[in-house]
Amino acid sequence: MKKIMIMTAILACSLFAQSYKIEKVQGTVKALIGNSEQWVDVKEGTMVSSSTVLMTDKNALIVLSGRGIKFTLKPSAALSVNSLKRMTIDELLLALAMEEILSTPAKKKDNKSMNTAIYGTNESGAKTAAVPTNLLGDLKLNGARQLAENGFKETAILTAKETYRKYPDTQKNILTRIYFAEQMMQLSLFDEALAEYSQIQNLPLNDPQSKEVHEKLDFLKKKLSGM
Repeated sequence: MKKIMIMTAILACSLFAQSYKIEKVQGTVKALIGNSEQWVDVKEGTMVSSSTVLMTDKNALIVLSGRGIKFTLKPSAALSVNSLKRMTIDELLLALAMEEILSTPAKKKDNKSMNTAIYGTNESGAKTAAVPTNLLGDLKLNGARQLAENGFKETAILTAKETYRKYPDTQKNILTRIYFAEQMMQLSLFDEALAEYSQIQNLPLNDPQSKEVHEKLDFLKKKLSGM
């Protein structure tokens, strides 16, 4: 527990006091601010903090800027604003280690608890309907992919791993799992990629996917053994 607290404190320092300006909103974009359980509409010109989660519907997009970064979140995606940051490989490895600590002992508990909506509930009386948990997990993976496509590979990988933990059903998304395992390889995170592909091979893969995964596993095992 002490180790988790130390790592959390280190990572939290990089997130302190970050804010971003909403430059453009097209279509329906919602935000979940801080510990609120109610999604609210997002308006152009407003400022959002790093604790905000943004969500776009299938025909929407939002452009936000801050700290020298300008990012467009495209349709059908959700993204924590604190993901818009640069990370070193060492910082990523530290964060992934923390994810491993958080996920391993709590797996059974997570599988039971994540069947209910996390952000907003029917009992809250909120005017804005809660987002089904499974849908929010998929939207967050779409947001993570957009991070990777825009050069934020490190935070994209971390976001994907966090999403797998918080929304266990997303672990069954084979195409996404393969995509982020490949991102790990591109960053030379071979140990982490091997662990990821080892999990993926147990999913119901089709023949091309099975061939690809086993080829990557063979490559990584040889790479790590020095062959």
